[in-house]
Amino acid sequence: MKKTLIIFSVVFLASCSSKLIRPSQSDVDKGATKFSGLSLAELNEGRAMCKQKCTQCHPAKSPSSRNEDEWRKIVPQMAAKAMKKKNKKKISDADQEIILKYLITMSEAHKK
Repeated sequence: MKKTLIIFSVVFLASCSSKLIRPSQSDVDKGATKFSGLSLAELNEGRAMCKQKCTQCHPAKSPSSRNEDEWRKIVPQMAAKAMKKKNKKKISDADQEIILKYLITMSEAHKK
């Protein structure tokens, strides 16, 4: 029983984080048309912030699950909700911008 629970937990956690696509240089090149000076490090930071901050309240969402307008509306709303939760860290405006750059770039680079 204990082994089953451990295996289930590992599979569940892996499936959540796999929705957050690891960015590549080609993603940076595509995203740089929208975000001047965009770097691979910045996209990786946005991905890490999504894993760290967004998944405190809900499972990770695939960036391609929303378009730019939807992400620009949702991210500030989620940041505001996170502020109201006990023991949750604030998501600053700068953090929101990095998260948005990641989500928007990856949603456009990996449309379904």
